[in-house]
Amino acid sequence: MTDEHPNEHGEAIETGDEVPEADVELVGPGRFPLRIQPAAAIQPGEADARRLLHLWFVRKSFYWILFLGMTIGGIASAARHQTEEIDLGDPTKLTGSFVLVLVALVLRFVANWIALGLAYPLALAHEPSLSPRENFGAGIGIFFDRLHVARSFRSLRWTHHVRQVAQHRLGDEGRRLGRLDPIFDVVNITMGVAAFVALVVATSLAGD
Repeated sequence: MTDEHPNEHGEAIETGDEVPEADVELVGPGRFPLRIQPAAAIQPGEADARRLLHLWFVRKSFYWILFLGMTIGGIASAARHQTEEIDLGDPTKLTGSFVLVLVALVLRFVANWIALGLAYPLALAHEPSLSPRENFGAGIGIFFDRLHVARSFRSLRWTHHVRQVAQHRLGDEGRRLGRLDPIFDVVNITMGVAAFVALVVATSLAGD
């Protein structure tokens, strides 16, 4: 039999036959063949889509800030004809030249935890479709199950297809945000090359 099933943009599409009873564990809601629905990784409305895209660019800024910090540190080291060692275990030993490296790492850490918090409601929303746990330690087990599902949704939300759905929901604003992606890519690659050159020069001068 055939039926209508919404796609990632909420539009009705025609689907094929239902899966046989023997394969019931390998199907999604409605006993249709299991497939990833990008829209399922975003809460209804525009707010979550906007938060996702903004957080994506904050997370993506990690690279150019990290490479900029390495470039500045390399140039400073070259100017003094010595290398700077980054000891993340002892922040007091971090020189001013490499402060941006620490900023980038903190930014990435904070962005990932915020993203996990935004994904947690999705884990709760999908929980009713799972059978309840009744084994020993079910309470803490349920928490960790939710955490694992939330982490899965967090990773899924970073994918291109989910971000495309978010941009589609935001209309013109989403299209403007979408144009930032290649700009960030160019900036990140450029800063990566600059950091590599700066560190190579600093290393060669330190060996003189």
